[in-house]
Amino acid sequence: MKRIILSLLLMVITIVAVNISLEARPSDLVYQIPIQGTVNPGMLNLVRKGIEEAENSEADAIIFKIDTYGGLVDSGIKIRDAIFNSEIPTITYVSNRAWSAGALIALAGEKLIMAPGSSMGAAETRPKEEKYISALRKEFKATAERRDKNPDLAAAMVDSDIEIPELIEAGKLLTLTAQEAIENQMTDLVIDDFDSLLRSLNLTDAKVVEVKATTAEKLARFVTNPNISVILLTVAFIALVFEALAPGWGVGGTIGLVSLALFFSGYIINGVASWGLIILFIVGLILIVLEVFVVPGFGITGIGGIISIFSSLYFLFPSPDIALSILATVLILSIAATIVMLKIFGTSKLWSKISLSESQTKEAGYIAPSKRDEVLDKVGITLTPLRPAGIIKLDNDRLDVVSEGRFIAKGEQVKVVKVEGSRVVVRLVE
Repeated sequence: MKRIILSLLLMVITIVAVNISLEARPSDLVYQIPIQGTVNPGMLNLVRKGIEEAENSEADAIIFKIDTYGGLVDSGIKIRDAIFNSEIPTITYVSNRAWSAGALIALAGEKLIMAPGSSMGAAETRPKEEKYISALRKEFKATAERRDKNPDLAAAMVDSDIEIPELIEAGKLLTLTAQEAIENQMTDLVIDDFDSLLRSLNLTDAKVVEVKATTAEKLARFVTNPNISVILLTVAFIALVFEALAPGWGVGGTIGLVSLALFFSGYIINGVASWGLIILFIVGLILIVLEVFVVPGFGITGIGGIISIFSSLYFLFPSPDIALSILATVLILSIAATIVMLKIFGTSKLWSKISLSESQTKEAGYIAPSKRDEVLDKVGITLTPLRPAGIIKLDNDRLDVVSEGRFIAKGEQVKVVKVEGSRVVVRLVE
């Protein structure tokens, strides 16, 4: 009986030990994070999310599968930093191309592996100025040094002044094929495909989790592309101007608000835009509306609105150069479109408030330039507000004048204080 009991106890202990062993030794887990398309804040957001998920799942490795022509240097550097800070072993796998910022990301992995026919390098800065070249060159060298790669070859990918005998001559940027990279110790292995890669890492039976962007993240990544940002902002501003020129609320206003919503939502999802910047933009729009429809003249309200709008947009972009380039393009396109629309819709309510709609004919009582010297020191009544230009009535004639700069309301007495050719300057009679 004792033997039976001991046998049963031994069996129970064995079963429990096996279960504990199985729980303590789960199957291998690998996270695959794609580095594909343009390197931008959307890609940075995806990488950070993938690394966090891998760390929470206690994955055995993270493989970054790279196929990119490059993109924003700022985003590339931040992705490189995220890889450096990962608590999980990292492998960068160049499946096709790792150019520009993609080359920096490829160099960041603890192991760098390339597929046959792939290439890495060609990290030209834009603008191509020494301060940008110097900064990015040091980033490449520091990354290569940390991963025991040749720092001079890494620097030659950025700086065309660097010459590497028998590899690259001065005046050209270095781009390495997979074969050249293995020959010069810039990659650890050259492997045909992803399955072969897993076998080389002893992870053949590992569960592979591919990190994918959600629909919202895909939209955000699309929107934060600088070219798309230019289009959305230009469409938004043109549509809002159209809405202001057309009576009532309609298609223009709707398109404008939808474009702005898409633009800001992309930067919010990617963690770039704070609500403070969005509030600043909205305040700017409100100030401009007040300037046009409520506050007479054009002064501090309108200027404050313009400054608020452009300040909020400026700080959204990753670098001053990109911000100024995008804003300048949007401004030029918007002004050109506005001029065209003013010619077409110039009779709207808004246009009538900021322009003179009457013809200056002799029959309407306007004075010819040759007679304007006679009006000096005379007093008249404003027939329209002076913003600062407007019309006054003087000796039963209508005269086109300007104030000294201040706004003068309709029905006020003004005195002619200066005549310069056809330009008549008046001052409010206090």
